[in-house]
Amino acid sequence: MSARSRMTLVAALALLALVLGLSGCATWNAEKRAPALGAFVDIDGERLHVLDMGPRDGAEPPLVLIHGASVNMRDMKLALGDRLAENRRVILIDRPGRGYSSRPEGGYRLGVQARLIKGAVDMLGVEQPVVVGQSLGGAVALRYALDYQDEMSGLVLLAAVSHEWPGRVAWYNKVSQWPVAGVLLRRLVIPVYGQLAAQSGVAGSFAPDAPPENYAEDTGLALLFRASDFKANAADLANLKAEIVAQQDRYSALTLPTAIVTGTGDKTVSPERHSKRLAEDIGGAQLTLLPETGHALHHAETETIIAIIRNLTAPQS
Repeated sequence: MSARSRMTLVAALALLALVLGLSGCATWNAEKRAPALGAFVDIDGERLHVLDMGPRDGAEPPLVLIHGASVNMRDMKLALGDRLAENRRVILIDRPGRGYSSRPEGGYRLGVQARLIKGAVDMLGVEQPVVVGQSLGGAVALRYALDYQDEMSGLVLLAAVSHEWPGRVAWYNKVSQWPVAGVLLRRLVIPVYGQLAAQSGVAGSFAPDAPPENYAEDTGLALLFRASDFKANAADLANLKAEIVAQQDRYSALTLPTAIVTGTGDKTVSPERHSKRLAEDIGGAQLTLLPETGHALHHAETETIIAIIRNLTAPQS
């Protein structure tokens, strides 16, 4: 081996060590600051991270809360879970591949995520839940209802992705799927760039509302910048449109009590293209428009949404 070849090899190994070191440090730091909250259940060879909260003997149906993209179960816990668990059973789940849940090949498929979540719900002995999903979690909740509505008490969709939309996949979500460039992106670029871009990303998602103080820390947002988590999240987003197109013509088959909630100021998931169309597709669905509210409506209008959830299956006088 020539001297030049040896120098090239040493440089490549040094770069590899740097990449692995940065990735490992980011993972260790994120998990130290936001450790697993609940227990793990094994479903079809996968381990799902679940948190079972609240009384189990309440008269109201239990709730299953499904989080959106780029976050984990802590987001729904902070916004709704802690409050709702004061008087009813609440199940929080890290979607497959996110947070502390593992994920099978093809885990981006909405049907796969719904099936695994349903398996965890069954494993916990939860019967006839109301399923609540936000954003991409709303797309998963819709698929859950399409496949299992006879085993549900109701469906609540918060700024849910439901119909095809124009536009392309963000470059980093696309590149993340590439064999070599994707590895370098996830292990070298994202651990550094992700942390720098996190605050502006949070602000954009909440606009025109302000995020809660210490939101990123309290929700363990840094978990997203671990290589495996970022890869799963990117795959979810890169494949979401095709998954939505495959199910959007089936919504008229839903007959269970359904509440659809969206903010009129949502610039992330269009109220007109998604929630309003969905309300037309699902007979009897209740549509609530929250004025001057953005995509993170579950944080901005918590009391309103809790009231909607409670009224959905409340006994009629």
